[in-house]
Amino acid sequence: MQPEIRSGDQKRSFIEDARRGQIVAATIATIAEIGYAKASFVQIARRAGISPGLITYHFAKREELMKQVMLTVHDSMDQALTALTENANGYVSALRSLIEGFVHYCAEHPAELVAIGQIAAAARDAEAARTWAEEQNALALAELEDMFREGQESGELREFAPRVMAVSVMAAMEAAPAELMARPDTDVSRYAKELADLFELAVRDASRPGTR
Repeated sequence: MQPEIRSGDQKRSFIEDARRGQIVAATIATIAEIGYAKASFVQIARRAGISPGLITYHFAKREELMKQVMLTVHDSMDQALTALTENANGYVSALRSLIEGFVHYCAEHPAELVAIGQIAAAARDAEAARTWAEEQNALALAELEDMFREGQESGELREFAPRVMAVSVMAAMEAAPAELMARPDTDVSRYAKELADLFELAVRDASRPGTR
């Protein structure tokens, strides 16, 4: 039986939310260990120490669970990056915090990145998750483009095509997880700094006082 989704003062109980979180965590671990294709409810339940029926109580379909994994990881990442960028002193500082924070998040959460990467690439059973991820990526790209445009209007950033720069930054960030996984001996702090340096040099207005 699938629990009904309640609203207002009839929200899911703490126990229900904790159980869903446990299932999501087990799903991430399962995908990271044996791959998306083999991550059945039976395998996930085994790692969570629960029965497969309890998973179907909370997530009627595999696709629903995979979308929740996407949502959970993206929310975790968004909270971590927002905490780093919201108090940034200017647009260049915000960009550096975003890039460096993302690289460090990837290094600290390898299983999560493997899981959402495999879900996004899945050919079946993940259409809702893939669509949601694409929408989130489009939103993130638009927000980055707006940030560059505002930075130019403020005079802090040089003239360039905001869309092109936003696409370039996103592409460079998206390449980080694979690089860190392929080269586990990578100096993460240096990688993050080099990437941030690269885009700081690309966007800042070198004619402004105090710039290097």
